[in-house]
Amino acid sequence: MLKYRPSDFNKTVQFGTVKTEINKVNMNQIVRFVPQLSLKYAPKTRTMTQQYTILGTKLEDTILIVIRHNKGLKDKLIGLMPDGKYYDIIGVSPDDSNNIITYDIVTLKLKKGAIQ
Repeated sequence: MLKYRPSDFNKTVQFGTVKTEINKVNMNQIVRFVPQLSLKYAPKTRTMTQQYTILGTKLEDTILIVIRHNKGLKDKLIGLMPDGKYYDIIGVSPDDSNNIITYDIVTLKLKKGAIQ
């Protein structure tokens, strides 16, 4: 069972989708991030054993964040972190306990490609 203090959730991540628009000046395509959901999160670190275990897998270059349980979070969304980098949601591990306050662990992978 995860235990976090409210002060642990001191960073904000925005989740949204990508929309392709046409620039009317030069008729180029522009890929824009459209935010849909803004959530506070706590970073979650892996142990060294966990880091060594995921070497060579698709989870090698991923990060983990912990959020309060939110049913609106879907795998198809993209996360915009405070450092300005975009991340794909690889997986959401919900807390299925009967506790009043539950948390989800979200696995994020750095997104390849340009988004403005």
